[in-house]
Amino acid sequence: MQIQYITDRKGHKTNVVIPFKEWEHLMKEIQKQRVLLGLKESVSEVKAMLAGKRKMKTIEELLNEL
Repeated sequence: MQIQYITDRKGHKTNVVIPFKEWEHLMKEIQKQRVLLGLKESVSEVKAMLAGKRKMKTIEELLNEL
């Protein structure tokens, strides 16, 4: 991957330029990670509810969170 850095007058990196295809790939990977993190949090929440450590939610409460 070809990466280009844009710097300010003092030589500090301020921006990065990457090929668009690589950008698309990175965005897809970030989205996958967000979905996986959401699933992990959901599983933890259900486990806590089943263990009685957290109050179960009604279907209405769940739909309101969407």
